[in-house]
Amino acid sequence: MKKIYQIALLSVLLLGFASCEKDKFSESIFIDPVVDTTGYSYPFDQWLHKYYTVPYNVDFRYRLDDNGTDPNYNVVPVSLSKADTVACLALYLWYDVYDSVATPGFLYENGPRIIQLIGSAMINASQGTEKIGQAEGGIKITLMKINEMKTNDIDQMNEYIFKTMHHEFSHILHQKKTYPKEFEQISAADYNPDGWQYTSDTVAWQTGFISPYAGSQAREDFVETIANYIVKTDAQWQGILEAASLDGKKGDQIILQKLGICRDWLADRWQLDLDQLHAEVQKRQANLDWDMIMSLGFLHEKK
Repeated sequence: MKKIYQIALLSVLLLGFASCEKDKFSESIFIDPVVDTTGYSYPFDQWLHKYYTVPYNVDFRYRLDDNGTDPNYNVVPVSLSKADTVACLALYLWYDVYDSVATPGFLYENGPRIIQLIGSAMINASQGTEKIGQAEGGIKITLMKINEMKTNDIDQMNEYIFKTMHHEFSHILHQKKTYPKEFEQISAADYNPDGWQYTSDTVAWQTGFISPYAGSQAREDFVETIANYIVKTDAQWQGILEAASLDGKKGDQIILQKLGICRDWLADRWQLDLDQLHAEVQKRQANLDWDMIMSLGFLHEKK
């Protein structure tokens, strides 16, 4: 157990996870920083406090709390091993990405204050939809369906975790500084809040939406454009644009117009370079050492 724990900490440190000095930024929102030393998961809780709470002012929650979930849905807890894997990967593929591109202290000041993991999705059987993430009040990001995550499938991890994190974080950012109204006018006549789930990817692309969900409403269109551009490989992005232009459709031009507005907004309002974010994510995804990540396993002793 000691060896595994040391490898985990050393690997995280070698990835260059940046920390911030609290006195340079806003005060921590956490009044009581003490980690419970009596719990079974104490080593993991201690690790989360060191690598999430201290440098990023965030409470990483993996225990299921009824008060933190929608009572209209039945959900299951995330497994402890999945929570550990997500926490390690999120540092490398999300937090450290923004640290390398954004201004110092950006995530400490503007990042989510709570990240909550849930093992299952929230299913709406009547509408034929499932929710795999949500942002609340510019403070909290909830990631769902974590128990089904395959750590050797980057596309699935992007769908369940990292695209969702970029999507929900973009919601947080535009809740603080609204996006340009001109964005809403581009596809105003095509949004379909009640039937988007019946739209195929190709139809969505050719209509000018980066995903079917982007066609539900303008604010989802905005954050979906940002999130998809960041996590899609250059080949995947080009494939979407090509499909969007088939049969004389102009969907590619619409998507690129929207992307340009997103790019300018992030640069002007947040001093974030969207292309740098995309490039950094692609570099990390392409060079991710799966064996190293998976060898970390759970930070506690296994029977």
